[in-house]
Amino acid sequence: MTRVRHYYEVTIPSYTLDEFKTHFRLSRDTFESTCQRLSTVNAYNNQKGPAPNLEKELLMFLWYLGNLESFRSMADRFGTSKGSFHASVTRVSSSLISVMAEVIRWPLSQAELNETCQKFGENCQFQNVVGALDGSHIPIKAPKHQPQAYYNRKKFYSVVLLACCNSKMEFTYVWTGNPGSTHDATVMRMSDLFQKSDEKIPVGYVILGDSAFPLLQWLITPFRNFGNLTEQQRKFNKEHSRSRQVIERSFGLLKCRFRRLLRFESSKIKILVESILAACVLHNLCISDTDFIEVPDEFEACFDMPPAHDGHQLQGIQTRQQMMNQLI
Repeated sequence: MTRVRHYYEVTIPSYTLDEFKTHFRLSRDTFESTCQRLSTVNAYNNQKGPAPNLEKELLMFLWYLGNLESFRSMADRFGTSKGSFHASVTRVSSSLISVMAEVIRWPLSQAELNETCQKFGENCQFQNVVGALDGSHIPIKAPKHQPQAYYNRKKFYSVVLLACCNSKMEFTYVWTGNPGSTHDATVMRMSDLFQKSDEKIPVGYVILGDSAFPLLQWLITPFRNFGNLTEQQRKFNKEHSRSRQVIERSFGLLKCRFRRLLRFESSKIKILVESILAACVLHNLCISDTDFIEVPDEFEACFDMPPAHDGHQLQGIQTRQQMMNQLI
């Protein structure tokens, strides 16, 4: 392999705006605003010895997320050691996670809820929808500890990323780290979105989810099709699917921008989880700056699993029936 010389010092500054975005998956403006945001983080202010070069480390992290090169190759490109590159990735991902609460925000106030529902309503016929929920598998190398737990139904090793987004494809909730063999419904029940649903989702507001999830008062899934659906139920399912596609587009945009999420070679779960969460933070920062890339046409499908019939589901049945009756 030919050694890349002076890549950070000479080559990157010579990039045009389009070349910069092609290589680092962010526009220069988004990159600079992200540098400014991270400059106040403790990791870049409370270091013993020389302060890390934030700009260079963020570029290294973006290259790491946006490409599938080995750590040795990436370290060589940026003129550093493999160990230093690892340390930089850890430092940047931790810094991005430290600002996650500011960037990935659930709409808690009444004004925020109303605004979220209004914007969803501009794109669908349903009322009081605060988000679309789904799970996505992030492929990984087989971990050394309990690898069988990470082997999913699609026949590869993964961790599950559970996320909810608004109508603008911004993530409003993310949860990751569960082994790939864990079903989406189980991941959802383990998340604090479920555990704190009474706090996050007032009565009368709903999230749209696919049939992999249980039908609850606040989580509305489509009617299961056993060949006996009424015309109104089929119409509901069609509108539900169209409205829910926004979360699939969010995952598609996330993985298209940050190709590392297509295949992690590291087997260290902590690094994987932090990298995924950091990528979600960057995803939201890009959307906030209207920094878009082309969204893929194909999306990941989820597996169905019959939900349990309980009191929560009966409330969901009533809510779903009311939503269906509102369709024109």
